[in-house]
Amino acid sequence: MKVKTLIIDDEKNICTTIQGILEDEGYEVDYALTFSEGYEKLKSQMYDFLFLDIWLPDKDGIEGLKEIKRYYPEIEVVMISGHGNIENAVEAIRFGAWDFLEKPLSLERIVLIVKHLEDKLRLIHDLREYKFNTLKRYDLIGTSTRMAELRKKIEKIAPTNAWVMITGENGTGKEHVARLVHMLSKRDKKNFVEINCAAIPSDLIESEMFGHEKGSYTGAHATTKGKFEMADGGTVFLDEIGDMELAAQAKLLRVLETSQFTRVGGNELISSDFRLICATNKNLEEEIKAGNFREDLYYRINVVPFVVPPLRERSEDIPSLVSFFMREACSMNGMPLRKIDNELMNAFTRFEWPGNVRQLKNIVERMVVLADEDTLTVDDAPSFLLGAPEKPVKYDIEFSYTLKHAKENFEKYYLLNVLKNNTWNISKSAKTLDIERTYLHRKIKQYDLDKDKNGG
Repeated sequence: MKVKTLIIDDEKNICTTIQGILEDEGYEVDYALTFSEGYEKLKSQMYDFLFLDIWLPDKDGIEGLKEIKRYYPEIEVVMISGHGNIENAVEAIRFGAWDFLEKPLSLERIVLIVKHLEDKLRLIHDLREYKFNTLKRYDLIGTSTRMAELRKKIEKIAPTNAWVMITGENGTGKEHVARLVHMLSKRDKKNFVEINCAAIPSDLIESEMFGHEKGSYTGAHATTKGKFEMADGGTVFLDEIGDMELAAQAKLLRVLETSQFTRVGGNELISSDFRLICATNKNLEEEIKAGNFREDLYYRINVVPFVVPPLRERSEDIPSLVSFFMREACSMNGMPLRKIDNELMNAFTRFEWPGNVRQLKNIVERMVVLADEDTLTVDDAPSFLLGAPEKPVKYDIEFSYTLKHAKENFEKYYLLNVLKNNTWNISKSAKTLDIERTYLHRKIKQYDLDKDKNGG
């Protein structure tokens, strides 16, 4: 990271002196003798730090500071004055200067200031890189139409304060979407606070959400803030809200209407400015009909609905997900990057993944850590991945059949689907079935399971 500094001072010897000492320390330095000349340099190049004289022939330094901070707020400015006084220093700091130096200048202090500024710049750079990497981690992987639409909607809604309801099956990545919404919002520097409504006992959910006072119940040994209080200025994520008890729903509704609450056992009214994101794998409209969910709460939280599609509806994204999870698993386990052959990737794509992305991620990581070779093949895959039929199998069974006939009919269709899933590779099919190849050949002949007759 090369640090660039600009000096604007009408005394050339001051400029060259600062330039010389900072270049000796490894910094890149330019200078200008008037404000207008320096401002032109600012417009044409990127600078990290600026030394600005408070008395310039063409502009008052304080006015120049205001202008620079208005258009280049990221530049740290150190003011220089030959007639320094407390009033000037206070005014300069008030308008955004980092520090104030009096002439004659202390060269040691100049170096110290720049080193401190460099440390700050490096910290900002690291924080930005961390945020970028975190955003990358929670980015939505896949180029399918469904994911492109979801990504576009997130980018549109995230910068607003609109409340969000995320629905989808277990394992589709609802929390992933919630965190991405928070990170792309204006609240990203504040807390993202999660409450799993299904995991917290009903008698503790109120304390979890709103906190409790010391002695409010057995075991309450100290006053504790609730999640809604902790999320002030940030985001509250109510995961699995469809599993919340009705009594807790009523208390939640009151808080959502006023953004105010009291801790359990307390009387003080507490306000919190939070954004609400909810998620559920249930159909809340059906839960309302069944009497399990409050209709008024549903309409309060369902402001902007997001639907996360199941993996089987975006199978074209599976290769990208597999590659991402493989890189992640190899990195986390300190292993060289593994590859995957086409036959195994086809098996991944064909499988319907009832556990969605979460199941896919776990299977990939398991295969990565257990594999003996650098390239993963079907030999490394769990049997269910290779033996599962592409579609539910319908058996040609009449209830007048004998048990022996029914068993044979099932065996015929099962063998057929295993052969299809293994692209009629006899060795792999026999391995999946845990039988000898010669026995499988006999069964193929017995049931007339010809590749051409049965759709290859």
